[in-house]
Amino acid sequence: MKKSILASFVLASAFSMPSMASANLSGVWTLQDANNTQATLESAIEGVVQDMNFVYRTIGRMVLKRETHVCNSLMLATSDESFLWQCDEIPANELALSANKTETMSDDGRLITGSYKEGDRYVATILESERGIRTNLWRMLNENELEYTTTLESDKMPKPLTWKLKYTRN
Repeated sequence: MKKSILASFVLASAFSMPSMASANLSGVWTLQDANNTQATLESAIEGVVQDMNFVYRTIGRMVLKRETHVCNSLMLATSDESFLWQCDEIPANELALSANKTETMSDDGRLITGSYKEGDRYVATILESERGIRTNLWRMLNENELEYTTTLESDKMPKPLTWKLKYTRN
């Protein structure tokens, strides 16, 4: 049901927001080069974990794997009031455009504060909780190609974890 609601939202909002039209991100996007993506993400996790004290590496690896997910399909949509994004079948996320910060609760009960930024060819969301900061950046490379960059930052990590994925518009 969530997917059909977001799909309807995508279609209805594709024409409703002129500022999003400049970036033209609304729609359904499919991961490029899916065969190598998980290995690339795991390598990025190892790059962060190797800089941790060896006692914490196993825990750090488990936490980072839980916080990272390769989305085979992305749905992006903007209305006059909010920006929505959905990864595969995971419930959609939503941030208000008019508020400086949007507060929501995570599945495990954490308070998450989110903010939205938009530029000529990109949209970014910044999600903050007691665990750290997650920055999502969707940047148009051309009309049918999107680069998605995610950065996770935490005082419990020796350095940020960043990975990039490319998507093609369906």
